[in-house]
Amino acid sequence: MSDLADLRWLLPGFVAVALVCRLPITSLPPALATISRELRLTPTLAGLTTTLPLICFGLFAFVTPFLVARWGTERTLLGATALTVAGVVVRSLPTTPTFYLGTITLGLGIAVMNVVLPAVIRSRFPDQVPQQMSLYTVCMISGASAAAAATAPLLQHGLSWSWTLAIWALPLTAALLMWGLAAREVAVHPTGGHVDVPRPPTGMAHVVRRPRTWWTAAFMGLQSLCFYMPLTWLPAILRSHGVSPATAGVMLGVYMGLGIPGSFLGPRMATHPHASRVLAGFFAAYALGVVALLGGVATSLLGVVVMGFGQGAGIAIALTFIAQQRDPHDVPAVSAFAQGTGFLLSAVGPVTAGALYQATGSWTVPVLLILAVALAQAVSGLVLSRPAPVRGAYPG
Repeated sequence: MSDLADLRWLLPGFVAVALVCRLPITSLPPALATISRELRLTPTLAGLTTTLPLICFGLFAFVTPFLVARWGTERTLLGATALTVAGVVVRSLPTTPTFYLGTITLGLGIAVMNVVLPAVIRSRFPDQVPQQMSLYTVCMISGASAAAAATAPLLQHGLSWSWTLAIWALPLTAALLMWGLAAREVAVHPTGGHVDVPRPPTGMAHVVRRPRTWWTAAFMGLQSLCFYMPLTWLPAILRSHGVSPATAGVMLGVYMGLGIPGSFLGPRMATHPHASRVLAGFFAAYALGVVALLGGVATSLLGVVVMGFGQGAGIAIALTFIAQQRDPHDVPAVSAFAQGTGFLLSAVGPVTAGALYQATGSWTVPVLLILAVALAQAVSGLVLSRPAPVRGAYPG
């Protein structure tokens, strides 16, 4: 078997793709008010800018195992990254049709990336799953945080929303080139790290018979709701408390940035010997952070801090539940089902929150919706934290 030393670009390329895989999503909310004004979007239509990618995440995730079976994980990830670059460019064109077409296109690309990246970890780093999952989520959140924090200053310095969104195609293109080098090395040394023989698409029927797979999908969807609803509307919620647009944009970056320590600790919480107690404390703290959004400026900013840590830990915990399969060939199918089902569940969140605000004229009801989802997430997480004698899955 070839050693990972033969794959010098594998880890740098993986890190590069992980850094950029959320840029197109998190760079949008700070510019959403400007885009809505110029394109004359209602709050409900503005909410679709986050909902459409989530629908793509859900639907196209089910197709990804077929792509992996045909092309392998590395080439599938390369094509998905290229599609995401194209979507970012098209979305930046200043018309309503191209804005939504680009949003759908990048959503399809990221959908495949979501499924394939955990499979790369499980197949190429089989003895380092928690460590590599932490690296993946830390990189993903770091890149997402940078995009969220930088968008508002770019707008304030005179760039149009179109150019501001187009800029993010540059780091995506760099990641595409780096992963292209990694994919070429894998073609020469296909057994580097681990043998990569994709499971046929029929593997999906095998994993859906496990109750744990359904609980994993539920947790994935609920934590996604807890992430994407605040991601879309947090600047607007803070502005309703009197926070300036610039500060609201910075706080969105803080919300994303504080996910970094959360994402580092998340896999360790999920695999802790007393995981149920550890996760119970985490979920309780997150719920209190959501409640804090109902207060004034000071309590809302405190809530952003707590929720920021929580969203990073939440996605890391979900991905750890997905990646820790005894058979690495199960990971694409489990990942596709959990992420596909989960993202379809979460897709209703941002647009529903926008519609509730439009109907009530207040952010109180949308925040209460986030709280209800957080409590449901806690239930599914605690179920998964208990050891379960399910073949092919590590106990949570």
